[in-house]
Amino acid sequence: MRTWELRAVWQTLSMLTVNVGLPAPRDSRASRFASGGSADQSATTSPPPATRQFAPRHQVNPSEDERLIRRLASWCRANRLEPMPESTVPGPTENERGSLAALGGVAGALLETVPDRQAHHLPPAVLAWVDSAPRLSKDLLDDLRRSLGRGSEPLAEVYERLVAAPRRRPLGTFFTPPSIATYMTDLIKSRALDFATIADPGAGVGAFTRSALDAWPSAHVHAVDVNVVTLGLLAATPAISSHLPMRLSLHDTDFLKWLSTGWHRTPGPRLIWGNPPYTRHQGLNREVKLRARNASRHLAPGGRAGLSTYFLAASLANLAPQDSLCLLLPSNWLEAEYAQAVREYLWNATRRPTELHIFPHGLNLFPVASVAAMVIWVGPETRRESPLLVHRIDGLLSSGFRTVRVESHERVGTPPKCFMFGKRKTDPAKVQEKAVELASFAQIRRGVATGANRFFLLTDAQTRHLPPGTFVPAATRLRDLVGETLDHKTHDALGMRGDRRWLLWLTREDAKVPTVAQLIELGELNRIHEAYLCSSRDPWYAVERIPVPDLLFGPMAKGRFRLILNRVAAIPTNTFYGIRLRRRPADLHSVEILANWIRGPLGQEALSELARQHGGGTLKIEPRDLARLKVPAEIAGRLDPA
Repeated sequence: MRTWELRAVWQTLSMLTVNVGLPAPRDSRASRFASGGSADQSATTSPPPATRQFAPRHQVNPSEDERLIRRLASWCRANRLEPMPESTVPGPTENERGSLAALGGVAGALLETVPDRQAHHLPPAVLAWVDSAPRLSKDLLDDLRRSLGRGSEPLAEVYERLVAAPRRRPLGTFFTPPSIATYMTDLIKSRALDFATIADPGAGVGAFTRSALDAWPSAHVHAVDVNVVTLGLLAATPAISSHLPMRLSLHDTDFLKWLSTGWHRTPGPRLIWGNPPYTRHQGLNREVKLRARNASRHLAPGGRAGLSTYFLAASLANLAPQDSLCLLLPSNWLEAEYAQAVREYLWNATRRPTELHIFPHGLNLFPVASVAAMVIWVGPETRRESPLLVHRIDGLLSSGFRTVRVESHERVGTPPKCFMFGKRKTDPAKVQEKAVELASFAQIRRGVATGANRFFLLTDAQTRHLPPGTFVPAATRLRDLVGETLDHKTHDALGMRGDRRWLLWLTREDAKVPTVAQLIELGELNRIHEAYLCSSRDPWYAVERIPVPDLLFGPMAKGRFRLILNRVAAIPTNTFYGIRLRRRPADLHSVEILANWIRGPLGQEALSELARQHGGGTLKIEPRDLARLKVPAEIAGRLDPA
């Protein structure tokens, strides 16, 4: 290529790198050397740097605890260290992992008063984390101790300030509001049970560990977590560390692994209780899913289960007759097909008292996780059979929660497919006399999951030097589409705004083109090929090929579900479902008739009855449920002529 062409290509790739949010392009050999070296070594062999001043923030009339949290977070950012290894704390950026490394100084300052006898029982990774960081000033440490003495939880909030919510998802790190922990403690205490062992899975910074130590003074508590930082913050909390090692053990390991290696060596009766990680199934690699399925044994959920459902299944599979379980979970598993084996077990285990405590859908306990929540209680086996009790909960995070209604369901006959029990039934008078399922004449499937949207979705400027055929129109976000039709005019308007409206559509043959080859090299330089979905493809840069859908369906809604006519032949990302007719209709007007019916009151009502309710009143419908949508036979006949 000529010099000016190469320069133009490199400028385009540089623009791409900025949009990806990664370092600017540089010589690939130099970048590989620059990224070398061991963060572990630098953290343990280099002397702690001199402490720097924190950068204070201004806020009008902040509370005393809020001022402390901001000061601690600023101190950690100002004293940022070599980033912790990504394998230690998956998810956060390098800067965030550098701030988390400095946070070890906060924990270390608190732990300096812990007797050596107790410190010897801290996990080695926690000791290495706290030993490598500078220490707080005396004034800041004294303020922190006073806050902890008042019963505040500043350490959890500092962690949340240092790591953005989306990057806490790989480990499912969302901390439990105190009112929820109180509700669950009261629930178990009312059963008048004693425990010799209590296990806190995904212990975080210790909300449930601390409650267990206070509520059951004769029990030994095992706090289990793979996150070294949160486990270290738990250990540094004076009200918790004082119980090491006589009443508390810390385990820097995967709870699913610990169930098979440590759980069965503990004395009973035992209780598994806490708030398991909320990691979604997309964030679990094959190895983790296989280990989770093995731990769950005969109760193993389907492949679309999140980590919290695996924790539930594995815990139930490992309960002895005298053991109990109480977990705070997303409510999805109550009706999701992937958890059917778990629901069947609970339905048939009639000698175990079982209760579902369901919080109101309008209350989002974990706003950044966008899920509705519930509590499950499973007691020790008894001589009598008992019904399944469903508690409907009301209240506020600030003032606490209470049961407003209890439903009793006798566990006889075939297990129900859904444990929500409150689903509104269709009025028989409104059911179409002649209707067919959408799947009988259309294919429903999810859009393309790229694994790295910031690389695979391009603006007009980024496609300027790519050859035709290496990118195709894309539909990426429902909120970007203001009308009910995605045509060329609408798609061009996205381009004029600078939106990412193109999807890379590469093959091995395309990689021979110099501009494409440099784009691929840039992706590998920035480690795009190591992302979970990308690493499972061969080649990594070739996204899944799917047929162009006729309609684009938004699967989540708070009011009405949206349906977009796909006139520009766009390939949707996985924020959409695509609906493609199995046969091409003679009249494209028929597709509009179908779309208008789905958008209308009868279609929307039918969709809402097939959907599941999530946090904040959000409805979500799965592809298999959308496939069951009953469409009037007259409309279906026009789209699937004999």
